[in-house]
Amino acid sequence: MSKSRARKILDLHKEMKNCPSRGNWENLWHECMYFSLPNKDRVYDWKSGVNGEDKYGKLYDSSAAHFNELLASAFHGMLTNPATFWFGLTPSDREMAKIPAVRDYLQRLVRKIHGILDNSNFHTEIHELYLDLGSPATGVFLIDEDDEDVVRFRAEPIFKYYLKENFKGEVDTVSCEMQLTVRQMIQKFGEKNLPKEIKNDLQNVMEEKFLVVQMIMPRKEAKRSNLGPKNRPIASYYVVHEYEHIVKESGFSKWPMATPRFMKSAGEVYGRSPSMKALPDIKMINAMMQTVIRAGQKVVDPPLMVPDDGILGRINTTPGGLNPYRSGTKDLIIPLETKGNPGIGLDMASDVRERIKQAFYIDQLQLREGPQMTATEVNQRTEEHLRLLGPILGRLHHELLKPTIARIIDIMKKKNLLPGGIPPELQDIDVEVHFTSQIAKAQRMGEAQGLNTFMSLMANMMQIDPSVYDMVDPEGLVRLNAEIYGVSEEIFRKPEEVEALREQRAQEEEIAKQQQMNMNDAEAMGKVAPLIKQGE
Repeated sequence: MSKSRARKILDLHKEMKNCPSRGNWENLWHECMYFSLPNKDRVYDWKSGVNGEDKYGKLYDSSAAHFNELLASAFHGMLTNPATFWFGLTPSDREMAKIPAVRDYLQRLVRKIHGILDNSNFHTEIHELYLDLGSPATGVFLIDEDDEDVVRFRAEPIFKYYLKENFKGEVDTVSCEMQLTVRQMIQKFGEKNLPKEIKNDLQNVMEEKFLVVQMIMPRKEAKRSNLGPKNRPIASYYVVHEYEHIVKESGFSKWPMATPRFMKSAGEVYGRSPSMKALPDIKMINAMMQTVIRAGQKVVDPPLMVPDDGILGRINTTPGGLNPYRSGTKDLIIPLETKGNPGIGLDMASDVRERIKQAFYIDQLQLREGPQMTATEVNQRTEEHLRLLGPILGRLHHELLKPTIARIIDIMKKKNLLPGGIPPELQDIDVEVHFTSQIAKAQRMGEAQGLNTFMSLMANMMQIDPSVYDMVDPEGLVRLNAEIYGVSEEIFRKPEEVEALREQRAQEEEIAKQQQMNMNDAEAMGKVAPLIKQGE
């Protein structure tokens, strides 16, 4: 049975690896990474294990690599900024969100998750993933358990992995290959799990490498009631290819990785990136800069016109050098003026570079130089630019950040790290993720403007009929605005504190009212007393 299952896993891996379009994708990844992510361009030689090559030496222009780094840095700062709380949690039932205990617990959970992320390698690895999204367009973000940091992240290049989608267009099957020595397999899987052929000759093959295939896929026969490693809904297998032997079988409750795509065309598994869109211009500017450099060299150090048999010895072109020539001849060494103009080439290259910049959305992420603007105008223009990134943002939320948070919560459950005191209302309620990063808030500014317009209309209506304000829940309005602007729940007082303040205010108003009545009575008595005295 184990042999048969291993063979099926290897057959599926072979099918994914030999997909007819895979070669086209690898060629495209290589071209894009060669120009825009050269340090990570190892599409065809990653198995060799040789590192340290000079990846920029053959480039004549590094604009694409620079813009890709700017795009990755912008995503890091605007989507997953380590200095802010960039996501929050709410119950799927919106009525539950009104319960103070539920809001307080979810706020504590969000704070703890952010603490785990900040204490792990999340921010270093997520930046590497953003670099991949701008070039090969598809990233692989592994989310593993860790004994020290709770969670450990690893951004892997897509060319090491093979993906398969389900009918929803979601990646649900992933395989990869790795070369492991027997010693490494013992460390990772244990000696007892090795194929018998290896165990029988262990001393002689300790440093020999074998191909191991890892396959992560849905487990059809999973028993939801039994969440043991071999009965969880997502299966993980390690198979030694040469012997068709499963050395490890386990499973996950949540998908253990994120496989985001920058953009994706219908019918394709792998993504499309700004580098792919700008690839013609990227190739062009490299060819143009090569020509401009040659033209500049001819102007700065032009070729020489030398008379035939008029110069004695070899020509000396060093500064202050002497070139003796035959006595009586008038033939001299003169430069060959080609009338070349490198400035025209630089102007043309600048236009191409601007198109590459636009392809990487740098115009949306950075304000252009222009007339002086007020702070309000700057904020409005920034929000307008960020709203143009809505489609990309939605895909990254769905394929990267939500799976990452779900996986972290699953690991926290397994390690009993969830905050104590879970409200009974949350026991059987799904929790939804909402994002509060700068770029996510920009998408909701239209909603905030709608609320402001509504309140202005309400103010006008109240002048006609003040009772219309009774239709609005002021507390709900305040909390909705706080959610849109990403304001933390921590600024709000607890319900019992609010109730105590209101009771205190009511008492103070009652005391003030009583004091006013007493003063009015005293004043009235002061006016009546002289009349009474006069009557006597």
